[in-house]
Amino acid sequence: MKLQNINKESLYFTSDHHFFHSNIIKFCNRPWGDIKIHDGALIQNWNKVVPKDGVVIHAGDFVFTGNIDWIKNLVSQLNGSIHLVLGNHDYQNKLDREVFKSIFTSVSDMINLIVKDEEESSKHMNFIISHYPMMYWRRGYHHLHGHVHSGQWTNPSERVPQHPMRYDIGIDNNDYKPISYFELKEKLNKLKQEEYG
Repeated sequence: MKLQNINKESLYFTSDHHFFHSNIIKFCNRPWGDIKIHDGALIQNWNKVVPKDGVVIHAGDFVFTGNIDWIKNLVSQLNGSIHLVLGNHDYQNKLDREVFKSIFTSVSDMINLIVKDEEESSKHMNFIISHYPMMYWRRGYHHLHGHVHSGQWTNPSERVPQHPMRYDIGIDNNDYKPISYFELKEKLNKLKQEEYG
């Protein structure tokens, strides 16, 4: 799916919330002892960052349930419109069903995003967003992904080598909240500076 003409001022990225997934607390050593507290904290973190008119690109593993009513209720509590890229748990819970296209702004396997940015020499930034990290992707694009739960608690067997054009937008790598376009751009520029000098 191709997206463009999204206002960079209201653009946010995130992944791997795993709402309703009790075991994720243990698996990722998240700082909440109960799934209701975990989910409440993540909703609060989301709404502190994302404005009501925000646009959020979520790179998958949004929830660990296929219950339509629970998901509708959850989405109604979150600020902004959500473009969902399906993750392995989203497929497992059948979020690719037609009904979810009315709950999310879009549902797809992958997003190609072009953001107009006059500060860039090309006057735009290009992104390819998938749930899984890729080894190779389209030249001139920054690759955003989730799945591996980067951060201090990442399982060494899943650790992805650092790349100046790739970034894990999952909450475990971003203080348990969505990251704005501007924060992301700063992180990517820092990675490029470290790699290329």
